[in-house]
Amino acid sequence: MLSRERFLIALKGGIADRVPIFEFPFSQRIQRILLGYSTELYEGKEAVKIANKLGIDAVPVFLGGYCGVEFFKTDGMDCVDDWGVRYKRKGYPIISQIESPIKGRKDWQQYSMPDPKASWRFKQLADAADANQKDKAIIACIRGPVSVLSWFLLNIESLSYNIADDPSLVMGICDSFVEWSLRLAETAAGTEKIDAFLIADDWGMTNSLLISPKILRKFFLKPFKRLVQGIRRLGYPVIMHNDGNIWEMLEELVNTGIDAYHPVEKAASMDLGRIKQKYKGRLCPIGNIDNKKILVTGTPEDVKKETLRCLEEGSKDGGYIISSDHSLHDDIPIENVWAYINTAKKYGMYKKDKLIL
Repeated sequence: MLSRERFLIALKGGIADRVPIFEFPFSQRIQRILLGYSTELYEGKEAVKIANKLGIDAVPVFLGGYCGVEFFKTDGMDCVDDWGVRYKRKGYPIISQIESPIKGRKDWQQYSMPDPKASWRFKQLADAADANQKDKAIIACIRGPVSVLSWFLLNIESLSYNIADDPSLVMGICDSFVEWSLRLAETAAGTEKIDAFLIADDWGMTNSLLISPKILRKFFLKPFKRLVQGIRRLGYPVIMHNDGNIWEMLEELVNTGIDAYHPVEKAASMDLGRIKQKYKGRLCPIGNIDNKKILVTGTPEDVKKETLRCLEEGSKDGGYIISSDHSLHDDIPIENVWAYINTAKKYGMYKKDKLIL
């Protein structure tokens, strides 16, 4: 079975030949080890090459305008993206926001949304599709409204003030961003190079939600659902990437129509077995391998045990995709990456619809 078919079967709740593997390859060090070189920016072609080297089943690419990812090489220690967000170059591929363009209504009235159909927005996608000779699933990544309003267009302080003082402004910005994102998604879908969309919208911290459930329900849940349903009407499954502890909102997020939830963060007390049991047939969990401690400081044997735990908790009856609980980053030793990948492949096989462990 080819990777694309395997990934999409699991994403839709079914049983493939083995449990698929998904990763964000966020490590220039691992890239150098695997490819012999590293790229300054996150590139679609290299993402495919890494997936091929590791034998993982899906390749995430960022559509241009994904706040926090640098799409062009520029000089200096800081840069400004097409949204007017200023960044400090720190990290790969996500860089640190240092200034947002909107503080209140006056800024919004003078603000112009960028063009969602600009051709450069689809370069990573095109490069990945051209390099995709082994039939990996291509996952187009976009941002969600909570992240964009709390981190990029506004920051958490400005958002908080406006929630109290000018709630209609927050709702207006949110609606405009969702409309922009749907136009972006529609254009990307027209390329016929995508297998699924991923909406990255972090609602949680390690121990709790970033914003109260009341505020999330009032301002963000309906726009998020509109974004999910708009993409699904285009004919694509939707993965939600949502870090942190999101137990208080998970039921409502599942009800928006998302097909899968990544990364099921273990360090934030997101219990893979509980999620799989509660949402069997409704939600495909992706992730839960501890990339904060076990992948970083554990032995290959520790990593093998952690991988087997996730297979045991998540893979019964299909509908599970194994992954770290965020990404492959520079602090993870390559021997631990291989211990996880090789264990997932060896013990993640199905025979007569049952996992062979």
